[in-house]
Amino acid sequence: MGNNEPPGLLGRLRERLTTRPCVRFDPVEGTIVHVSGPLSVRELPVASVRRVEAGNRDDASYDTVFLFFHADDDLLAVSEHDKGFDALVDALGSVFPGIDGWQAAVPPVKYQLTSVDLWVRG
Repeated sequence: MGNNEPPGLLGRLRERLTTRPCVRFDPVEGTIVHVSGPLSVRELPVASVRRVEAGNRDDASYDTVFLFFHADDDLLAVSEHDKGFDALVDALGSVFPGIDGWQAAVPPVKYQLTSVDLWVRG
């Protein structure tokens, strides 16, 4: 099974019971699947995304970058620390050109909050 193929039934069950947040792109359904905790699953159709934004959040120990997928009436925030984040960015690079530059879009300055649009629907 390739990186962009959806997991089978056991894989989806394991994914939904995970305690570490994870994210993936489901090419069959055309959705971003984000699991933030046990039995907490959100799906966002990529066709509904109007804007992709990179932003950061600082705390005492590290700076975390998020990708925010804005839809008409929804928002999905995905952390760079979520399992599968890099594979998601790779999979969505052709759908949302520019998101592969998410690291360069947010400066590595401690305690400086930043928000940069990476892609906007034309």
